[in-house]
Amino acid sequence: MISKSRFLIPLLCGLLAITAQSCFDSDDYDMDRLSDKVEWTPNMIAPVGYGTYSLWYLLNEHELDPNDQTIFLEGNDLVIRHREDDIFTYDASSVLSFPNQLSQGFALPLPPVGLPGPIPIPVQNDTYRISTGFAGVILSQVDVDANLQFTFDNPLNADISLDISLPNGTIGGALATQNFTIPANTNGHVENFDLTGLSLTFPTPSSDNEVALQFEGEILDNGGVISGTGALAIQYQIQNINFQLAYGDFGQQSIDIGTGNIDMDVDFWDDIDGEYRFSNPKIHVHLRNSVGVPFAINANITGYSSSGGSQALNPLPLQPNNYPKTLADVLDAPNLETITYDNTNSDIVDLMALPPSDRLDYMGNVSLNPNVVDIATEPNIISNTSRIDADIEIEIPLEFTATNLTLKDTIDDIDIDDADKIMNAAVVITAENGYPLDVTIESIQLTDAAFDVIDEITDNEVIDAASVYTSGPMIGEVDPASIKQVSHEIALTQSQIANLNLAENIIINALVSTENGGIPVKLKGDYELKFTISVQAQLDLSN
Repeated sequence: MISKSRFLIPLLCGLLAITAQSCFDSDDYDMDRLSDKVEWTPNMIAPVGYGTYSLWYLLNEHELDPNDQTIFLEGNDLVIRHREDDIFTYDASSVLSFPNQLSQGFALPLPPVGLPGPIPIPVQNDTYRISTGFAGVILSQVDVDANLQFTFDNPLNADISLDISLPNGTIGGALATQNFTIPANTNGHVENFDLTGLSLTFPTPSSDNEVALQFEGEILDNGGVISGTGALAIQYQIQNINFQLAYGDFGQQSIDIGTGNIDMDVDFWDDIDGEYRFSNPKIHVHLRNSVGVPFAINANITGYSSSGGSQALNPLPLQPNNYPKTLADVLDAPNLETITYDNTNSDIVDLMALPPSDRLDYMGNVSLNPNVVDIATEPNIISNTSRIDADIEIEIPLEFTATNLTLKDTIDDIDIDDADKIMNAAVVITAENGYPLDVTIESIQLTDAAFDVIDEITDNEVIDAASVYTSGPMIGEVDPASIKQVSHEIALTQSQIANLNLAENIIINALVSTENGGIPVKLKGDYELKFTISVQAQLDLSN
């Protein structure tokens, strides 16, 4: 990857060109733009090069895989952007489930016997409570596939014909009913009531979620006198509930969104030190929702810097509004909605100023039904395919204030020979800074192979920033009329010249700051830094 502080590299070329053939074509070099501030008379002027660097060129990461790019040019605006998909997902089973149901017993009273059949069995009712797996769930309607299994003990010496129905249930638009014949004098006789396609309503919704069952039939003629004592014992259980659709109030549940971390992999966070504050960073949570339940997101993100510092986002709870509210919405394509954490509802400015160069950790929960549900007018609705998926996108426009940002760049494996021939030397820089950033070359360090500093070339000349508009619609943007050309040289001492022979690496340190009375500057892709660099040296030609 190309370094984000790449605009420092040309300054190094001046030192290298003292004893090496320049890689630039001197015919293309504008000698008239060189400074005349050096008082000694050089006998070698080596034009190192010139360049025009747009800010987008300097910051563009040139990733081979576009998915690895984190800085983007959008229009003319520079934006750090990072996205992670599916950081959180919950489906219908997280909201509503039907665990194994309990078996329930019912003793169906039988009419007096001792007579020939058939003998009518009057209507009897029972209720069965459906377990939903979560406290506080109130059902008003469910569409399910299920099986209702019965086990009968018949104490009579005659078969019993029994009609069993669900008064509030329909299958295919007709009453859900089934007839069974229970043989005489049998125990443990099993029958199954297939409830595939059952649509069941709860006329008076309550947390009991009770289903009504109705029993009616007759004791069949056995060709003689019917005898036996006791009730018809019935044990029954609803099994294998696979809900298709449900209405009701699914309660104030809290669903854990889990924990995870995000590495934005923004390289320049590792390349700079200092204080800076982005003025308008945002974290977007993109939701794809087919769960017809209102909810609030109670989550937090904590950033960690490479140096061990941390800062929490501390967002206000946000409640999405665009959740599905009708059956058509639930069954159609997911509703799309984005909620955004910004400088009005969180501490995101402090978080990004950390910076989170190590990682961002997230955790939290989703609270269902933060407000009271009116089942009659706006019930919760969920289908067996309902789900919510959440993606997170971090957007940081390069609009900021900065103080003493330290940028560091390194050239490795330097080989400078014959420095003993140099009597005097200076690097001459002429620059036209169209960036809204003051740039100071603080030092050029000569190091050995272990990167221990053996000498340092200091230079406190400032390449002045272009001024920005301080009011109006272009506030924070560069005023082109303020761009000026400046020129200065960096003179080398005799000790520094001598140490060139020992240098294996060169490290450049620069300071970058913004001024403008605290007004955040806006970095645009077409801002340009123009420069020319030459090396002026006085050589001992007799050596």
